Amino acid sequence: MGFIATEIAGVPVYSYGLLLTGIIIVGLAVSWLNLRLHHQPLAPLVDMLLWGIPLAAICGHAGYVLHHFDEYAGNLLGVLWIWQGGISFYGAMFGGLLAVFGVCRVQGRPTWRWLDLLAPGMVLMLALYEFGMFDLQMTMGLPLPQDIPNDHALVEYVEFSYRPVGFQDTQYFQPIALYQSGLQLLVCLLLIVLTLVQAIWRRPRCSGCLFLLGTCLVAFIRCGCGFFYLSNGSQGWLPLGRALSGGLGIVLLGWLLLRLRHSGQTYYREV
Repeated sequence: MGFIATEIAGVPVYSYGLLLTGIIIVGLAVSWLNLRLHHQPLAPLVDMLLWGIPLAAICGHAGYVLHHFDEYAGNLLGVLWIWQGGISFYGAMFGGLLAVFGVCRVQGRPTWRWLDLLAPGMVLMLALYEFGMFDLQMTMGLPLPQDIPNDHALVEYVEFSYRPVGFQDTQYFQPIALYQSGLQLLVCLLLIVLTLVQAIWRRPRCSGCLFLLGTCLVAFIRCGCGFFYLSNGSQGWLPLGRALSGGLGIVLLGWLLLRLRHSGQTYYREV
């Protein structure tokens, strides 16, 4: 798949935009099903979407700017030109979380419980995003030799125009985005099972556990897979992204353990 999927009346339709649109639709569908399972209203989800879209755009662009600040060093005003592109998906997810938190606080809804309800859809969105990065060849893993000993080895063939500078003669790379997508999909399935257990047996009773568990595992996956990124060689032994992911995973794990110690609290009363 190329960067431009098609054209409508001469206007290009970008594959990345289609990918994000499809991911949002799937995430909303999964969240809607989970709300129905737990007999929760749909209206708050609509409010979260309406607030989440602009917040995701702002935070996503801010995340991209922080990660690629060298591109804006010569023109700081370009930071404000959101319409020219540049979105960090993880920054966009943070903006979505801000929308969830804000809507819950304003409407007096239990924030932790709603985070639990939305957790499977969020992780599924991440898994689909990574698979899209694999398909678009936008996430590059470590290079592999031209002569792969096993013809059935799991590798990513990268077209010449997508290969990084200095690797034009390298055809095969580690399919790092595919690894992340598969692992995140397993986390999503785990959360779905725990969601069903929670709906039927009301366990765990401590709200927020599903969300903390899911985000903790995703953070550790991101940190572990970071060892296979092609860009690691130019960023030292522990790049900033991997350090942040690992640190976040540790913090979330500790937070989860602390909440589990108070699991005797009633799930439905906790805000």
